[in-house]
Amino acid sequence: MLRLAVSALALLALPASAQAPAAQDTGGVLLIENVPTYSAGMGRTDGPFTLISLDGTVVVAPDATARADSASGAWDIGLRGTEVILNGGASGPGERRGRLLPTSLEPGATITGPLGTMPMDGEGECPRGEARVVCHGSGNGWYEYASNGVQPLDRTLLVERPDGTVFQVRFVRYDLGDALPSGVRPRYVTLEVSRATPVDAPAMPAVEQD
Repeated sequence: MLRLAVSALALLALPASAQAPAAQDTGGVLLIENVPTYSAGMGRTDGPFTLISLDGTVVVAPDATARADSASGAWDIGLRGTEVILNGGASGPGERRGRLLPTSLEPGATITGPLGTMPMDGEGECPRGEARVVCHGSGNGWYEYASNGVQPLDRTLLVERPDGTVFQVRFVRYDLGDALPSGVRPRYVTLEVSRATPVDAPAMPAVEQD
């Protein structure tokens, strides 16, 4: 397994346009640990997303003062608390498409298509909030609330770039940090990412929304 462990402090210190070397070889597995995100707060839908590319590059940290890369195709997904956006459709110019599958796939799995029909953010409906590939709310997307906090569900997110590259993403862990002097409590998300191998076959089902 190819492993990338990046501390939260290092991520927060990156400039908005920081581009780290690619950290994943074809067929490898990338563990992106402790990505800092800021929740906007209960019932609120504002605040910055942490924008990352799925080769391990943090493009825009949540506290970056300059966010020019947010309007580019340099990033794949954005995280804000438990919210997830894809860089495409209503959420960005990057033409990323995706599908949240109701099962957890092995890294590097063969993915049945046709992937060109996967939606972008803004297409379809969600039971809560904006229409996104990954719907928000407990049980609607990648997580559920449990007695010990936010727990990832056994699901896999597929993300397709315009060049046809497909990544599979598994949400491994969600941790609540200590309050900062500003009163904000950062969240830390750990992702497992690998390249998927798409084939021309009947489409896999997406998560059904309640």
